[in-house]
Amino acid sequence: MNIAFCNGVSGLITYQQDLDVLAHNIANVNTNGYKSTRTAFEDLLYTEMDTNAELKHLTGHGIRSRSIDLLMDQGSPRQTSRRLDFAIMGEGFFAVERNGRVEYTRDGVLSISMEEDGKDGYLVAGDGGYILDSKGKRIKLERDKETNQFITENLTDKIGVYLFSNPYGLEQTTQSSFVETPISGAPYVIAEPKANNRRKDDEAQTKPYSVLQMAVESSNVNLADEMVGMIVTQRAYQMNAKMVQTADQLEEIVNNLR
Repeated sequence: MNIAFCNGVSGLITYQQDLDVLAHNIANVNTNGYKSTRTAFEDLLYTEMDTNAELKHLTGHGIRSRSIDLLMDQGSPRQTSRRLDFAIMGEGFFAVERNGRVEYTRDGVLSISMEEDGKDGYLVAGDGGYILDSKGKRIKLERDKETNQFITENLTDKIGVYLFSNPYGLEQTTQSSFVETPISGAPYVIAEPKANNRRKDDEAQTKPYSVLQMAVESSNVNLADEMVGMIVTQRAYQMNAKMVQTADQLEEIVNNLR
């Protein structure tokens, strides 16, 4: 009975964690550039049963959540009418400087931040974090001499796209962004070809990505799959709750017989 009780409790804890992961994915189904996560399960400790059989019979002691894995599938691009919207097709992330720390995101809905003097404008993310170029510098926008408006054409050449040797090792933050970890490796950029040897076909073969202007990447959450996962996990949670209840009732019966 004690084993059944422990198995049921471990299932309740694990499936509650999985419900939280699924709910978080569903809540971000419309978040630009969001990457969904998935719970990886594993069995807990096995022990040998006390039997007279020649073969060793093992009994398990529940389940646990081994890790929360990122799914880096490409989200569908969605065309917009804003020149400050960008979408990465393929690998890579935009770099955002937030409170002295650099984070990485696929959300390309950008805007212009005016500095205190009102003359200089910088390319920023939706929350005000500075977008960085390939050298890790803030992107200062130039003004058109005739209209005095900021020039927003051809910004794809100025925005840095950063790659990781293992993007699945990134740590997700609350802003649907990521920070590097020892598992992900350090970020790096692909150097531009030299001016006298620059051909578009060579550039396309070198870079595992392209940047689209006036477009954003949608979330890669598949709502149908998440809803099915929610139903399956809820059923598993209910079964484990029933297991705990049954184990408790059997324990009560045994105690009353003594």
